[in-house]
Amino acid sequence: MNEQMIVKNDQGLGHSNGVLNYMRQATDVASVCREIVNATAQQIGVKRYVRVEGWQSIAIAHGCVASARDVERLEDGFRCIGEVKRMDTGQVISQAEGFLGDDEDMWSKRPVYARRAMVQTRAISRACRSAFAHIVVLIDRNLSTTPAEEVPHGGFDNEPLNTIKNEPAPAKITKAEVAEITAQLVREEAPATEKRDMVLKFGKHKGSSLREIGQLPSGKGLDYLDWLLKQELKPAADGKPYTNDLIRNQIIAEILAEEDKKDAIPF
Repeated sequence: MNEQMIVKNDQGLGHSNGVLNYMRQATDVASVCREIVNATAQQIGVKRYVRVEGWQSIAIAHGCVASARDVERLEDGFRCIGEVKRMDTGQVISQAEGFLGDDEDMWSKRPVYARRAMVQTRAISRACRSAFAHIVVLIDRNLSTTPAEEVPHGGFDNEPLNTIKNEPAPAKITKAEVAEITAQLVREEAPATEKRDMVLKFGKHKGSSLREIGQLPSGKGLDYLDWLLKQELKPAADGKPYTNDLIRNQIIAEILAEEDKKDAIPF
C-alpha cells in the first residue's frame, strides 16, 4: 500500500532541541495511550496488532484527526486514501492508500457497504501507522505495527509457530475505563470492524476458521466447537495454558453466545 509522510515541523526538528521536544512528546503520548492501545489490540496468530481505535487514539493525542476520502471501485477491489491532519491548522501530515481486494475470501461475498467501510478503516490505520509507528514501539515493543485490519485470520503464513511466547497478557481494563480514556482523547467514532476469528491448525477441520466451522450445516460445526471448548487445555512449559488456546476458546464462546441469541424466543 502506498504511504506518504508530509512533514512540516514548527519546532524545527533539524535542531537538537526540536528532536528532544518531539521525543518527549512521543513518550508522553505513549504513556497516555498505552491502556487503550493494549486494551483494543487484537491477537491474530502468534502476534498482537493495533486496531483502528488504537491508531486513532494516538493521532488524537498528537492533536491530529485521521479520516478517509475518495473511495473508488477498481477492477480488482476497492481503494481509498487515508489522511492524518493537524486539528489546529488542517495540515495533512500523512497519507496512505487502503485497499480491499476481490480475491480476499472473507470479504468477497460481503455487502458493498461493508467492503467500502473496511477499505476506509484500512486507509485510516495505514495513514496513522505511517505517522506514528514509533509510538507503538514505545508503548510495547512486542506489538506489531502492521494494522490489524490488514492481517488475515490466523496471521501470515510465513510466521513460524515456534515463535509463540507464553508471556503474561497485558492487564485488562474494563469497558468503562476504556470509555473514559476514549472520552479524554475525544476521538472520532471509528468504523465498525470485524468480529474475531481464528484458523484451526489441527484436527478434522484444519485450515478452516472457527466461524466457518460454526456455519456448517445441521449444526455439526457448532457441536464440534462446543466439544472443543470443553477439552482440557495442554499446559506450556510454565504450567499455564498457551495464549493461543485461551484466545481460541474465547472466540468459540463468543460464537456460541451469538448463536444462542439468534435462537432466543422474543417476548
